[in-house]
Amino acid sequence: MTDPRERAALPTHLLADLDAGLLDPARAAEVRAAAAQDPDATAVLAGLDKTRAELGELTDPPVPAEYAARWDAALAGESAVPPRLGSRRRRMRPALVAAAVLAAAAVAGLLLGTPQEAAPMSLDGVDLVTAGLTVRGDFDVGELADPARRAGCLRAVAAPGVAPGAPLLGGRDVVLGGRDGVLLLLATGERGRMHVVVVAPGCGPDGGTLLDARTIGE
Repeated sequence: MTDPRERAALPTHLLADLDAGLLDPARAAEVRAAAAQDPDATAVLAGLDKTRAELGELTDPPVPAEYAARWDAALAGESAVPPRLGSRRRRMRPALVAAAVLAAAAVAGLLLGTPQEAAPMSLDGVDLVTAGLTVRGDFDVGELADPARRAGCLRAVAAPGVAPGAPLLGGRDVVLGGRDGVLLLLATGERGRMHVVVVAPGCGPDGGTLLDARTIGE
């Protein structure tokens, strides 16, 4: 029988995929069983679970006052509709409310609707840390969803303090300073600390451009 200490270490990106629910059931069961026999892997999974719990306790940024006022005005106008049009307006209410929510969410950097249809989030005038926290759980990062390519990208851009194999907690397409980019929210393995990294599209093992990087919890 093989000594558990002689087994190859489980890749960090594989553990991150397990934690994020990205593996099929059979593969997930296999990795989970292997991780149970590896103290280092168990520690990584515990750290990811703790980070996810801490993220879940954070509140989303408030809706900008300008859009909240428009929303309130739209709903006030709805309540002032003449009775004879009431039934028609009631049928329109879901669309009206949904439109108002989507407008506010787009500016606040929140994701509503399907990720495939979401427009890039503008980071101009938005705190990068706040923007990073809003993408938790969203993995719409294109080619950078591939752990190997993401590790190659992070190694190429050499963001300060960011390990190439840092687990992905979320991300999405963004626009920063008029340039297209991809925002990545990455775990550090330390309680209360995460990295927010923005790279130019096409980033990979062959090279890339770092547009910005911050560490949450410093």
